[in-house]
This record gives sequence, structure tokens and C-alpha cells, in this order.
Amino acid sequence: MKPCALLSFKVGEIHFKNSYTAFITVKAKFKPQAENGEVGGDAKWKTCVRRFKLMPNPHMEEGSQDYFCLGKKHFMNELSNITQLRVILQQPSPVWKDFRIEELKLYRSAEMNKTPALPSWLIEDSGKSKKSDSVPNLEAISSSLQHLWALAEEVGAKQTERALGRYEVDGCYEINLLSYT
Repeated sequence: MKPCALLSFKVGEIHFKNSYTAFITVKAKFKPQAENGEVGGDAKWKTCVRRFKLMPNPHMEEGSQDYFCLGKKHFMNELSNITQLRVILQQPSPVWKDFRIEELKLYRSAEMNKTPALPSWLIEDSGKSKKSDSVPNLEAISSSLQHLWALAEEVGAKQTERALGRYEVDGCYEINLLSYT
């Protein structure tokens, strides 16, 4: 009986949103290769990312809802010819009843380096006297960008340095808002 071919893929980046997970470990099973290039025996799980810290303190809320991107600099092995991927989540604190990751996305390195196509009006030679109808009014764009910049500056000036606590009332925790199970 001829062994079936395993599907394999290459991962360049892993994107996800944290939901109260303190540490993440990523393990991968690679396509087994025999010395002659054919499919070999069983592959073993190899650790690619070991106990990556998502929350600075597992008992506090900081980092619990952040977005993360694991890339080549985080990987111990190059993630190519992968047949299976295992994500291990850890939360040593009893404070959080549930923990998980959300919006998990895997990207190939070729997809990350792909640049978006430029519009034709931007590529065309500016020396042409013909004006295209698809070219937007530059003064209107400039005015809109100046307005957007002014709004961003105004919001930035009103930012507070103090961290906001979800259950904090006047610098203290309100006991009625907390529950420990």
C-alpha cells in the first residue's frame, strides 16, 4: 500500500488576540523526509515558541486583551513543511476563570511581503497634459488630512498617563464588583 501524501504549509507569522492567557507555546509537526527525499516515518512534535509571555503579571489585567504577532524572530525553528500545529495556552492564576486566544490567523511569508497594487493615476507619467477623471482633487485631500491631523493632536493632548482599572472606584477595588470562584 502506498502512503498518502501529507499536505504541508509554511508559516511566516501568527496573529491573534489574547483573552486572559498568560503564556503561549507553539509546537509543530513537520513533514517527515527520508534521506532519498520520499516521505519517511512518524514525525515528532518540535517546540517552535516556548512559553512566550502575553501578560506581564498573570494575576493582573495588563496585556489580557492585547493583539499579538509572532514572527520569525520568535520562532526557534523555521516553520516550513508543517503538517500540524499545536498551540498550548497557560494561565497559572486562579483569578481568571476562562482564558483563550481569539482571531487566530496564520500568514505565509510570501503573503506578508506582497505590496498592494498602486492606482494607475499614481503610476502614470505626470508630464502628460491629459487629466484623468479618476484623480481626486488634491486640495480636498490636503484639507481633509489637515483636519484629521488636528483631531489626532487634540485626542493625543487629552490622553491620561494613569492606567484605567476595570473594577477600580476612587483608587480602590469595589468589593461588590469582584468575584472569586
